[in-house]
Amino acid sequence: MSVRATTAAALFVLTTTAACGVPTGNDTFNEIPPDEIQFGLDATSTTTSTTSTTSTTLPVLPETTALATTTTIRLEPVQIYFLSRGRLQPITIDLPPGSSPEQVADVLEAGPPPDIALDTLIRDGMIVSSVTEGGVLTVDLDPDTFDRVPSTQQTEAIGQIVLTMLSSLRGVGQVTFTLGGEAIAVKKGNGQLSDVGEPLSYDDYANLLVAPRSTGADTSVPALPDQ
Repeated sequence: MSVRATTAAALFVLTTTAACGVPTGNDTFNEIPPDEIQFGLDATSTTTSTTSTTSTTLPVLPETTALATTTTIRLEPVQIYFLSRGRLQPITIDLPPGSSPEQVADVLEAGPPPDIALDTLIRDGMIVSSVTEGGVLTVDLDPDTFDRVPSTQQTEAIGQIVLTMLSSLRGVGQVTFTLGGEAIAVKKGNGQLSDVGEPLSYDDYANLLVAPRSTGADTSVPALPDQ
């Protein structure tokens, strides 16, 4: 092919391309109305990020209630002897079962309740110790305290101790006395002097009672606290 023919063919192609080519520039585009847009191509795509929060709730535990513990101490009545116009008068007091001689001695030495018109010859510290052996209770008295009791009233003082101990203690049937650790003789309710270290019984002082024991004459008072 000649050069002239080749050049003519190229011009023909360029002319054809220019006649059928893709328009360029802003003036060559027309806006399509929205109602003519198909397939939702004009829809705006929005991406929303959602954060999922997981909440964990702990179960509510029931409250712990502490149970109140009540301990009931069983008490039993005992008779403590005081004086009414020089005569032995028992009153009933509640003490724990099996109370010791020391506990009974403490109650006796404490004296009668203030609202009861009774007296006592047993002073604080008069009873030093008490020991039980073979059903016999040996009571040791403090010499200085016992000597302050008038000799005319020592029978009643000994009677207070004997009747109180025999009425309040289990397994005790007789009482004997020592003074500062030495066995002594004491006056009985009938005015006679006992033998040294002689065991004494309830009957030795029953004649000093306000009323015979069989009448059940006594005065009840509220229970005292544990010794």
